[in-house]
Amino acid sequence: MTVALFRHAWGAVGDGGPWSNLGDFARAAAAEGYAGVEFPLFVLENDPDGPVAALETLAGLGLTYLPMALTFVESMHDPQAHLESLRGQLEKAWGLGVTRVNAHAGADAFDDATTGRFLRDTLAMAADLGIELLHETHRMRPLYNPWRTARMVEEVEGLRLTADYSHWVCVAGRLPFDSAEAFSTCAPAVGHIHARVGHSEAPQVGDPRDPAWSMELGSHEHWWDEIVAAARDRGNTVTITPEFGPPPYMPTVPHTGGEPVADLTEIVAWMRDRLDQRYA
Repeated sequence: MTVALFRHAWGAVGDGGPWSNLGDFARAAAAEGYAGVEFPLFVLENDPDGPVAALETLAGLGLTYLPMALTFVESMHDPQAHLESLRGQLEKAWGLGVTRVNAHAGADAFDDATTGRFLRDTLAMAADLGIELLHETHRMRPLYNPWRTARMVEEVEGLRLTADYSHWVCVAGRLPFDSAEAFSTCAPAVGHIHARVGHSEAPQVGDPRDPAWSMELGSHEHWWDEIVAAARDRGNTVTITPEFGPPPYMPTVPHTGGEPVADLTEIVAWMRDRLDQRYA
């Protein structure tokens, strides 16, 4: 199997989402054919049924849990503070028996030398715990653009990525067709994809089903195809989360108090089916 689809809990559990707890969310995800689920460690810890019961439900349903570790520290420019925050979360993941973590760690303000040291330190820390660490290509984080990320892939041995290229499109202010080489360099390092479609002014289009966004959708799918092809060549599996978010990621209708322009659950299901058909 080259591709496995995961369901995210963002905008789905609590805070007006369709499910009030992780157990109900997980049962729905399993019924919809997902191989796993993805959400931050703090969501697991704060679940009304408790983290142990939630994990038991996931295991009983045959769902793999991919936790997200997010570092928010008092001084976002301090690499050591990010490392300490990440270490604590990786140790929690290890204690739960998790062997793979998606990280939002570090800051965009790091220069290349600091970024390289930081990434090497995080990989060593994860290796000591037997955890595969994936660094997400996300705004605010060190790998926020394709050019630096490609340099880091070449310089940092063993660097693995979660590819959320919607952020790169937003940061670049364009669909960066002029940077195909950077995308190709990064593709073999990607182990997980956040399949969200961004555009030049934001990390999420209003509704990817709208033909007005066909160029953006097609561009992201081309980049995902490159990642999947690289995984297939190596006999690896790449996991994919159709990760569209609620407001403020989702645009809202003016003067409605925040009514989203489209139904989030429907969009996620549509993208899930599209990915399933594309990579079956």
